[in-house]
Amino acid sequence: MAEEKKYNIGKVSIVIPAKDEEANLGKVLDNLNRTLLEDKRDCEIIVVNDNSKDRTKEIALGKDIRVIDNKGRSGKGNALRLGFKESTGDVLVMMDADYSHRPEDLPLFLDRIEQGVGLVIGSRIWGGSEEYTRVRALGNMVLTTIFGLVFHRYLSDVLNGYKVFRRDIFDNFKYSSSTFEIEIELAVNTIRCGYKIMEVPSHERERAGGKAKSRVVLHGTKFLLKIITEGIKFHCSKRAKTK
Repeated sequence: MAEEKKYNIGKVSIVIPAKDEEANLGKVLDNLNRTLLEDKRDCEIIVVNDNSKDRTKEIALGKDIRVIDNKGRSGKGNALRLGFKESTGDVLVMMDADYSHRPEDLPLFLDRIEQGVGLVIGSRIWGGSEEYTRVRALGNMVLTTIFGLVFHRYLSDVLNGYKVFRRDIFDNFKYSSSTFEIEIELAVNTIRCGYKIMEVPSHERERAGGKAKSRVVLHGTKFLLKIITEGIKFHCSKRAKTK
């Protein structure tokens, strides 16, 4: 494991993938801008317009926010990868455009990065959720448990999309996820880097409007397959290094 030491956070890039979120994006950006005014870190905000058919792009531009158009295949993973690639920060933040993630929690995430953590995840188990149904809660618990068993890194909410991490966790690896399973790739690559993963309490609000993009069966299956495939690669690599 790499030595844990204080990390000079430098510039922070906040990447928000947004697809048809005209009902929520303005609230997210207003809250985020208020938080950043108080926190006073060097930050940039990037909204990735993921083939929206509504006024999502216009709302972001109206807030004087940098907008990048995803002109390729739609999907959260695709949008995030594009945003991360185009960003300039030393630390990357990913948060949703549906108003569920609290920008007010962001300084706590960044404090943990400065303390030497590689990846900080907002835990809905600790912070609570207004979005969880019993099915979603059970699915998250099962998949997070499987992740812990495979990688021996036990977390409460590895699937949550509110994450802050060091840039090299993205730059040093090739990512392939097109949708929500990018959450798994980020966590596994943090482990590959030898960095510590930490969770902080973060309350998930009910989305303010519009429709959820995730589907329990479809994306739950993608999460499981990504855990399995990354687990096989991870353990094969470890065995090869010991020979």
